[in-house]
Amino acid sequence: MRAGAFDALHKNRRQLVQSADIILGDAARNMRDRDAGQSNLFGAAETQRETLPLLATDDWPVHERLAEEFAAIGFYLSGHPLDAYAQSLRRLGVTRYADLIADARRSSVKATLAGTVIRRQERRGRSGDPFAFVGLSDPSGMFEVMVFSEALAASRPFLEAGRSILLKVVGDWIDDELKLRTILIEDLDAAAAQAGEGLKIRLSDPTPIPLIAREFHALIAFRRHRNRDGVNGLAQLVVGGVGP
Repeated sequence: MRAGAFDALHKNRRQLVQSADIILGDAARNMRDRDAGQSNLFGAAETQRETLPLLATDDWPVHERLAEEFAAIGFYLSGHPLDAYAQSLRRLGVTRYADLIADARRSSVKATLAGTVIRRQERRGRSGDPFAFVGLSDPSGMFEVMVFSEALAASRPFLEAGRSILLKVVGDWIDDELKLRTILIEDLDAAAAQAGEGLKIRLSDPTPIPLIAREFHALIAFRRHRNRDGVNGLAQLVVGGVGP
C-alpha cells in the first residue's frame, strides 16, 4: 500500500495504511461468513455491499509519498525528491550521475552533483580521523561518494537519510568503476534558494541595451570576486541602471 500497489483501486495511500486494521478485519469477517455458508434471504451469497468506511485523512504530500515508497521497496517509484528542484539544478550546473559515468573518455572528473541521501556509513582511518561512505540517489540512479573528515565535520547535519544535498566532487576511474570524493557538500534547499528563480528582461526599445550590458559585466565581476549573490543583486543592478 505504501508504494502504491492499490493505487488503481484507491488513490489515497495514507488512508489505506491508517485504515489497514479496518480493511483486514472486514476481510476476515467476510471469510468467516463465507466458510460458514452464510447467505442472504434468497439463499445466494451477497454480491453487493456498501463501501467500507475508512478513516478520514488526507494523502501524504509528495515528499512523504516518495519517502514511503523508498521505505517499502528500496527505490523511488512514482517520482524522485529531486524532481521539485529541476530548474534550480539546471541553474546550479548539476550533472546527472548517469551522464557522468556515460563519458567514454574515462578520465578524471570534476563535477557538481545532487542527490538524496540513502545511507551514511562512518569509519575511522589509520590516523583516527573519521570518514564516511554516503549512498545517494538522483533521478538517473544510485551512487556512492567518499567524504573525508573535514567535509564530514562540516556537512554531517545534512547527511541524514531522505535529505537532499548538493555536492562538489572529484573522481577517478579505477577498474572500470568511478570512485568519487567530495570537496564540498551543501544543503540543497539553501543552494537552490541562493540560485534564485532567474530573470527575463523584455525591452520594447533597444536603446538601454548597452547600459544593461555594462551592468551585467559589473555583476559578473562582482560575483567572481564574492562567488555568491544571486538574482537579487542582478535585479538591483539592472533596475538601478535603467530606472528613473
